[in-house]
Amino acid sequence: MEIRGVRESELEQVVELSCVAFNPDGHERYWQYVKGDSSYRLPQTRVVVVNDRVVSTLRVWERRMRVGESLVTMGGIGGVCTHPNYRGVGYASALMRDTIGYLQTIGCDLGVLFTIIPEAFYRQLGWTSFPMHGFSVACNSAARSAAPSEWRVTDFNAETDLDAVAALYDLVNAQQSGTIARTRAYWDMAPCRIRGVLPTVVARRDGHISGYLNYEIDEKTAEVREVGCVPNSPGVLNALVSYLLEACEAQKIEKIEVKFPSQHLFAERLIAACANPVTQTERSKMMLYAVDLPILLRRLVVGWESRIADAEETFAPLAVKLPTPNNQQIVLRHNADGTLQIVPEDADAVDLGVDLSEADFWQLLFGEIGWEQVRPDASVSPAISAFLETLFPKRNVIFWVPDQY
Repeated sequence: MEIRGVRESELEQVVELSCVAFNPDGHERYWQYVKGDSSYRLPQTRVVVVNDRVVSTLRVWERRMRVGESLVTMGGIGGVCTHPNYRGVGYASALMRDTIGYLQTIGCDLGVLFTIIPEAFYRQLGWTSFPMHGFSVACNSAARSAAPSEWRVTDFNAETDLDAVAALYDLVNAQQSGTIARTRAYWDMAPCRIRGVLPTVVARRDGHISGYLNYEIDEKTAEVREVGCVPNSPGVLNALVSYLLEACEAQKIEKIEVKFPSQHLFAERLIAACANPVTQTERSKMMLYAVDLPILLRRLVVGWESRIADAEETFAPLAVKLPTPNNQQIVLRHNADGTLQIVPEDADAVDLGVDLSEADFWQLLFGEIGWEQVRPDASVSPAISAFLETLFPKRNVIFWVPDQY
């Protein structure tokens, strides 16, 4: 058995294996994942080779992901599969373990994957589930209100609208925890087009695009995948909601499935317009792995320092032991000059008396839960609690569906 990056002469085997595992008609699609991705490099395709045959494979997608306000380097793992004749031997497990070493080599801070098989396989390898929330609501197009006349919603045109949409995406998601940083080249890559990264419609006023909506209609269901609009522009959101309900009415849609949290401003307006009960859903099985936890936390320091600088309260120097999984000893030190450090130990560090599960730890980092939802030891001072509430506020976390690999 040999585990390594794929050789160019073996790419056809990888494509054929993906077709056997996932989609017998996906030959062209899987080739586009290689040929149509300007960021692709051969070592990103990891393989297990037995007797000169590729028997197991996966793909690493290098991306930049926001954790809170900070960007970290993410290694997205997708397309994990083993040929049916070679399953049950441990090849995929060995490949996953080897891939962690590859992620370290290329400087990834975080591993991310989405699984269609039971999560237990990845949990035994050290991966942790992270919930991605959405909701569904019965369509009530009769309740829609007319869109404001100053907003015009039209079909998206890639030739004329893409630059404006890409810039709007950057503006809207600059501090949105969970989102992927999309370079301009990213929008043009074949894999992104295959996965539907381009919006369906845009909203414009005076010739300027101020909002977009990405949705698909399949039989009796409309799936809302992504939305963006300039900040503090409720009129844009109202126009997009009204347009969506008109489209649903025209095609006799019965249900709208939204692939992001119901707390989003667009979602709130849609729910109000439909005036029907909402069913909360867990969108997908996302899993996370800290490639090197101390380094990952150091990536977040700049964002934390910004939060401290913007806080109304002034914090004295302090050091706290961060509640991390697997009993790792990590101390967060706040210095007199307002800077933060991640250090392995500090004799004066305060033990917070909190045991976080791995799932809770990740939710705290991203903002799915805030520090006020954690139950610290009663001896923790109000000053330390206020400090940690500043660093770890609760926020909406979104991983947009089109970025899923």
